[in-house]
Amino acid sequence: MKVINRIISRRWRPERAAVVGLLATTAYSIAMEGDMSITGNRFSDVRFIQGLMGARAATLKRFLLFAWILHMLNGVALAELYAAVFKRFLPGPDWLKGAIFGELFIVSAWWLTPLADKYHPLIQSGELPKLANRTSFIQNIVRHLVFGLALGILYRD
Repeated sequence: MKVINRIISRRWRPERAAVVGLLATTAYSIAMEGDMSITGNRFSDVRFIQGLMGARAATLKRFLLFAWILHMLNGVALAELYAAVFKRFLPGPDWLKGAIFGELFIVSAWWLTPLADKYHPLIQSGELPKLANRTSFIQNIVRHLVFGLALGILYRD
């Protein structure tokens, strides 16, 4: 129990982190829609999640709603991790801590993109573009920067 007490911040406010996670994910989603429009690269995290539910789910609107819910819950989970553990270990002012957290997340997960390109059903069918390329990487860097900045600015413990 002592180890957990050392890892979890005593200043963590789970309710606040959850609300901020929803707000930061909303900001991320706006950035996502905008960058798809600007770049023409239509890689959508929500469609990616929907495609993980199977070929039939990828065509049904109720699964699109479920994918949006999962997308938002993922943002809440990341906000909770940030607030409970990572914020106190990151350097600088809150906005920088959030930005670093967002960027560390995407950089640490990016090595999985070749697997997504190889196995994801919507990427295989061409409904989603490949993920392991420069445009998708830049889009994800920007999206996670927006998420992290919103997280850092809005979460106060």
